[in-house]
Amino acid sequence: MKYALYLLSVMLLLAAGCKKDRDNNTVAMNVKTFWPNSGNAGTIVTLQGQGLNKEVLVSFNGTEARVLDARDSVLIVLAPDKGSTGPLSVKSGDRKMELGTYTYQALSLHGISPANGPAGTNISIRGAGFSSIEAPAKVTINGKEALITGASDTLLVAAVPEGAGTGKVVVMVDGKEVSGPDFTFQFISSIKPLKGGSGTAVTINGEGFNTLATGNNVTFNGKAATVISATAGKLVVTAPEGVATGPVAVSINGQKTIGQVFTVLPKPVIRTVTPLSAPAGATVDIAGDYFSTFTDEVTVSFNGHTAVVTAAADKSISVKVPAGAGAGKMQLVVNGQQTEGPLFKEQSLGILQLIPDNGLAGTEVIVKGLGFSANAAENIVTFNGVVVPVTAATDSTLRVVVPVGVSTGALKVKVGALDATGPVFRRAGVITIVGGPSQTVFTEPKGVAVDSRGNIFVLDLNVIKKVTTTGTVSIFAGKTDGSTGNADGNGTAAAFNYPVACVMDAQDNLYVCDQNNRSIRKITPAGAVTTIARVSFTPIGLGIDKNGTVYIGAQYSGVYKLDAAGNASALAPSVYQSAPGTMVVDNSGALFFGGDWDNPFVSKIAGGVKTLYAGNQFGYNDGSLTGAQFSGITGLARNAVTGEMYVADNNAIRLIANDQVTRITGWKGGSNPIAGNDDGTLNQATYNNINGICTDKEGNIYVVERFGKAVRKIILQ
Repeated sequence: MKYALYLLSVMLLLAAGCKKDRDNNTVAMNVKTFWPNSGNAGTIVTLQGQGLNKEVLVSFNGTEARVLDARDSVLIVLAPDKGSTGPLSVKSGDRKMELGTYTYQALSLHGISPANGPAGTNISIRGAGFSSIEAPAKVTINGKEALITGASDTLLVAAVPEGAGTGKVVVMVDGKEVSGPDFTFQFISSIKPLKGGSGTAVTINGEGFNTLATGNNVTFNGKAATVISATAGKLVVTAPEGVATGPVAVSINGQKTIGQVFTVLPKPVIRTVTPLSAPAGATVDIAGDYFSTFTDEVTVSFNGHTAVVTAAADKSISVKVPAGAGAGKMQLVVNGQQTEGPLFKEQSLGILQLIPDNGLAGTEVIVKGLGFSANAAENIVTFNGVVVPVTAATDSTLRVVVPVGVSTGALKVKVGALDATGPVFRRAGVITIVGGPSQTVFTEPKGVAVDSRGNIFVLDLNVIKKVTTTGTVSIFAGKTDGSTGNADGNGTAAAFNYPVACVMDAQDNLYVCDQNNRSIRKITPAGAVTTIARVSFTPIGLGIDKNGTVYIGAQYSGVYKLDAAGNASALAPSVYQSAPGTMVVDNSGALFFGGDWDNPFVSKIAGGVKTLYAGNQFGYNDGSLTGAQFSGITGLARNAVTGEMYVADNNAIRLIANDQVTRITGWKGGSNPIAGNDDGTLNQATYNNINGICTDKEGNIYVVERFGKAVRKIILQ
């Protein structure tokens, strides 16, 4: 008996424990919404919330309804036959909730599809009682009226209005209304950052996102991205491998919302850091490419110490040197893309600027910085390793003169035990080889070419003149009296009629566009002149590729290619607004030519197709190929080593490299080219009506000027 009582006690305790566990695991009933809120008897009504099991009692104005399905968060019942308009209530145990009025009427809403999407989505609304002979049905989504695009008694199709937001779908007919389920409105309000590359973490702000990361399908220009985290209003994703520029889109349950364009950029490029040494708190300027205009998208560290970014632009960043930086590498991260910078030293000595930063022997340079000695002799300055005396000094400026034999390289300053590296000083500048506005060496120089030995050939009215490396000028081909003619022969036995362009091949043969004779002439290094082609159009320009193939620019009628027999065939469609003059051909065979004064752009022909390459507006702005402006292109030249292209534009020389157009010389600090005849640094030099340009094997540029009547050399090495 005693044993039986003990066993009974244990069983009661176990039963009580199980009940306690069951009670602890039961979720309290709570109903958040129900729909529809009207319909006839037998209408399916859906309740959403939690704790909705089959023990929950649902009543329609006191009449109990039949439960069809219960899934904790969803409870489905039938409006009872004997129910009437009144409160819909639910009860579970001793908890009771009144959810709102259910109206018995013919108008009912049974479902919507899709239940989510952006503005413009056509949603199908299923139900009953939608027809009316009085007025069309009206649909609102979250209180905003939607445009009905299709209607019947049991189906309405409505377009989601702009800015609808998430909320109930309501149908109104003849003064009656019924509310259905919530429509989840999808919208992308912002994407940040909008530039980057593979691996960049991107935040997408908006509404209507799935709170489960796996419920959001995010693509960058169609390529799937990885979702890191998700809330209803924000997604954080990683740009995928192989990402390409294009729109970011979010798809949920098959409904796509398209956002802004994500632009793919290479990782940031650091070109200069100034200064390369400075104390904590000093400003350091970083110049380069593929930065960001937002400071929060840029991180700069010095030897592992994060700096404060004070300003950011596409090509420049300013930061404050962090305390404790010491000596070590800089690091730049833009939108998750990392680039290592140069060595930086946290110290009191630093070089900020060189004025000018280019020149030839004898140029005075002002070195600006901090921590210099006011005693000139205590500052040791070197140009690419060559020591030069300091002629004047303060604690922030040094004056030096560029030494003979200077080469391009970094300028350095040493004061006591400290040494600082400054910007690169370029051996560069402009000199006049021969001629000048007051001299009579040339009458009207029109084109220029340089052979492998440094001899310069200049077209001057009806003759070709040769300038030797010592500056001696002579008539290389054409009549000595400068008269017109049309004859082959050696040197002065030959005759020309207004040659306008010339190019040199790899064997030092000179090709001349003899305009008024409508012919192309070849002159050997020995001066033998032959006619290699006669054409039916007016030739105005020449180009030559690495294989020696000659291209002819025809006035207002395109570009032609010469075969070995001297036959000219059109390279691309022949109706051009621009007249191709001096032309260059790159190693891939693509041909480039400049427009005339009425057409400020550079065109490209590749694979027989002509396209716009750079420019297309009058002006002087630098920038991208599509954003840059030109004012009057009179010649093109190409550096065979670097592939860079030079453009003679009005009285200035421009550079096209890395898909950017920048100024080289001719501006003299102004916004427009300045006419003149000044030699000196690239910034000081001026030109007067450039009529032709070319490059030598070292990459130097030669120009001839109509009004300057000179041959000038632009030294860039």
